[in-house]
Amino acid sequence: MMQDQTLRIRVLFFAIAGELAGESSTELELDSPATASDAEAKLKERYDWLGKRLSSYRIAVDEEFAGADTPVRDGSELAIIPPVSGG
Repeated sequence: MMQDQTLRIRVLFFAIAGELAGESSTELELDSPATASDAEAKLKERYDWLGKRLSSYRIAVDEEFAGADTPVRDGSELAIIPPVSGG
């Protein structure tokens, strides 16, 4: 019988997300299989500002915008992208 595997993904923080995190990236471990939503839930446990101080953001998995059910795999790169403003 095959055991569940642990996935290791890299999380990138852009703009204000990086400032709030105090780092530009981190590693995250998830049980396989996992989705972008699973990764987001684990990140919210680690970073209490995610979803609160930073209430509006997008998630990308492997350089493509992701929905909650987008799968992540071992070695995936997940990005937290705050809204962009400018003029």
